Amino acid sequence: MRWNFRAKKNLPIAVLLGVVLVAMVVKLTSTTKHSGAHSVGQSAQYQALSMKAIRPQIVGYGKVTPNIQLSSLAQVSGEVTFIHPALKKGEIFKQGTLLLEIDDSDYQLQLAKSEASLAAADVELAAKQTAIKNNQLDIKLSKHKLKIADAEYARLKRLFVSASVSQNELDRAQQSVLVQQQDLQRNLNQSRLLPLEVKALQAQVKKASADVNKAKLDIKRTKVHLPFNGRIHQVHVERGQLVTKGANLFSASDLKKVLINAQYTYQTFNQFSGFFKQLPNLQTISEEGMASYLKAQGLEAKIEILAQPGVYWPATIERLSDEIDPQSQTVGVVVSITDSYKQIKLGEKPPLLAGMRAKVTLSAGERTFVVIPRHFVRDGHALLADKEDKLTKLPIYGAIKQGDSFLFDDPELDGARLITTDLFPAISGTQLNLTSPTILSDATSSERH
Repeated sequence: MRWNFRAKKNLPIAVLLGVVLVAMVVKLTSTTKHSGAHSVGQSAQYQALSMKAIRPQIVGYGKVTPNIQLSSLAQVSGEVTFIHPALKKGEIFKQGTLLLEIDDSDYQLQLAKSEASLAAADVELAAKQTAIKNNQLDIKLSKHKLKIADAEYARLKRLFVSASVSQNELDRAQQSVLVQQQDLQRNLNQSRLLPLEVKALQAQVKKASADVNKAKLDIKRTKVHLPFNGRIHQVHVERGQLVTKGANLFSASDLKKVLINAQYTYQTFNQFSGFFKQLPNLQTISEEGMASYLKAQGLEAKIEILAQPGVYWPATIERLSDEIDPQSQTVGVVVSITDSYKQIKLGEKPPLLAGMRAKVTLSAGERTFVVIPRHFVRDGHALLADKEDKLTKLPIYGAIKQGDSFLFDDPELDGARLITTDLFPAISGTQLNLTSPTILSDATSSERH
């Protein structure tokens, strides 16, 4: 049946119900205010932060390139008379392997001519050197004859005064003196010319000797050997082909060592360089090399091929790139891996081939940091609770991003309380109602070493 509010007999009942409802509202309101006195602000869980020993790392990317890239050019002209039967793209050869040979007939003929010219020049030079010795004897003899002629002329001159000899005899003695003087002068003149002739012949001998050496060198150049253990990339000639000096024969790369020019953002590398142990010294670097300086900073590098993650090669830091990349504005760090072929594990660790994309991780010396996992960072901030249990925001600008964490080199954060609850809204200064801390997994354990 329906309730009739207009009936006078029902009015007391309606008033009674109203009083009961008001009493219930007052009681509930009182209970709510009482509970709030014990729980003010947003509920949140936290984790106490602590300093941990970690090796700072930065990650860059680059391509594998050979340390030595040889483009073999013909050093002589001629017909290709021999090509190694396995000289094909992709083949591997040991150092010193004869790969191809060019006809050396013309160079053998040139060698014979040069040796003949050298022999003739040697004979002429020996004759001139003998002539010098003979000339010295002739000069000595001419001086002796002149001395005798002078003495005879002086004797006859004294006799001529006493009329013991005739004028003709005296004239003949004087003429003999003149003849001996002339002979001595001729020998002296020859003594000045002979050394010049010897020098000219010595130059001829030197030229002939150089021609012989060049012919021998050309003959040697007709045989092309691989100067290192290497892999062939391209072959440009065939047997029977006539090649000219400077023609491209083949290209190969060294197997001993590969290089990777890894690129890092300027800001990342600049921040990482703050962990170097000493400032660069131009004199030390010029004397000992960039690799020695970088090694002294306690830096290490490891390589991971992008096509096969989880497989690593230890690397050596060689040097820094000479300039900032004009397009990407990145810093290049050149690292090397030696004897990658000796580290092969079938099915697990392949050789490093040119063109492979690689991830290069650089590690500095161990330092202590406060670690904040990345999943506790929102909108560029980590949430902390201050001493009064109020919410504060820690900007991550300037922190080192490493793996799934951010590293803070700030001892004042040691012991700070990191909010692990996803608060919404997160307003600085909000009063927090902190509960028992959660246990964070060590997100950087794999990054420490």
